[in-house]
Amino acid sequence: MRILAVDDDPSILELLDKVLDAFGYKDVVTARSGREALEILARPNEAFDCLLLDVQMPQMNGIALCEEVRKFPEHTYTPIIMVTAMVQKEYIDEAFEVGATDYVTKPFEFSDLKQRLSDAYRLAAERRAAIEVLEAEADIELCFDNSPDVRLSDPQCFGDLPGFIGLAEFENYVIQLSTMHAMAAKLVAVKCTGAEQIYNTSTVSEFRGAMTIAGTALLSANQEGRKVATYWGNGVFLVIYDNQVNLSVDQLGAPLMEALKDISGDTTSGRPIGFQVSEEVMLKANTKMEALFLIDTAVEMAEMSEGRAASIG
Repeated sequence: MRILAVDDDPSILELLDKVLDAFGYKDVVTARSGREALEILARPNEAFDCLLLDVQMPQMNGIALCEEVRKFPEHTYTPIIMVTAMVQKEYIDEAFEVGATDYVTKPFEFSDLKQRLSDAYRLAAERRAAIEVLEAEADIELCFDNSPDVRLSDPQCFGDLPGFIGLAEFENYVIQLSTMHAMAAKLVAVKCTGAEQIYNTSTVSEFRGAMTIAGTALLSANQEGRKVATYWGNGVFLVIYDNQVNLSVDQLGAPLMEALKDISGDTTSGRPIGFQVSEEVMLKANTKMEALFLIDTAVEMAEMSEGRAASIG
């Protein structure tokens, strides 16, 4: 695996180089600024399998660098791990919003960093493969009945929707907020009722179009405060709000239905789309497993809640 490590502190770069070498990663390139990193990435045939970025750097910080890296087509799915001493919530929020895969705080445990590198690389490979399947099947308009590689339960990436991130990144974000900034944010799960029917009777592009309508409605239903969302699978979306946002099930449910009515188009061919909204789940956990359990709790509540439905198309 080829790695680019970016930090303005040469002692940190030296440490990372030694640690990565001990992990078996022999091909490591270093840069001491965001500008230098972009110059390296812009070179012909200069591709990397993973990037490690410090946040606090002069001129261009790691968050701005992460945002710029995502503009390179060859690095759309490249794992980007922030390795930083910055633990404030605002930095964590901004990093994941611009495309960070994970967030590791200094001083870090070597074994933890090794595991995160492995997980991030596997995630990138899986996501590239999944996108290739979706694009190929969308091109030839195959029905899902003939598409065993695409399941209703599969998470999907709606990176073109502002505020949406991948499920793995979302889970890492939940872990960071729950363990480092307990009670600063809350989680809501929203189940799109009718998703199974659309899945069973639609092509890949039609199903993704319907879920895009649902995701757009979800993000536009409440304009207050910061929102980060993901698609969990089975028609379920997950949304994180800052704790100070006053949000209840009724406050979210009613605007969702209004937002759906305002969206035109025949993507769902008149089939109904509705929402079942979970209660709020406060993000507070002591461990990674406890944090991930909060997501499961929200999903279960959304699947059991009373739905609200509206027909679109």
